[in-house]
Amino acid sequence: MDCMHKGGVPPDPATCGHVFTTYVNQGFYNTAMEALQVMSIHMLSEEDINKNKTVFEELIYAEDSEAESRALDLFKDSKENVAVALLNLRWCEMVGNPISWLTNQSQWVKRLSATNSFR
Repeated sequence: MDCMHKGGVPPDPATCGHVFTTYVNQGFYNTAMEALQVMSIHMLSEEDINKNKTVFEELIYAEDSEAESRALDLFKDSKENVAVALLNLRWCEMVGNPISWLTNQSQWVKRLSATNSFR
């Protein structure tokens, strides 16, 4: 993930799923959720975040049962990555992980960077 980020390559839904599943299978549930959150945010372009952050947050934090449908409807003509990222972030928030748009502050990202700096 660190190399992808440095190379400007955003993750896709499959990458998120593989990384999340790998951590879960090893019993690292908190790390799995943190990785899913960071990768989901990186699926969104900076332009999308800057332009739509308020809309994104409304969908992520919505308490009504139609929020998922609105996320899919809002982005049905766009890339599916935006909808998947928002649904992942909504799920992270629902299970109690606070959403931070500052991914470089993530402990998971810091650990990855530290590990890669020794190579």
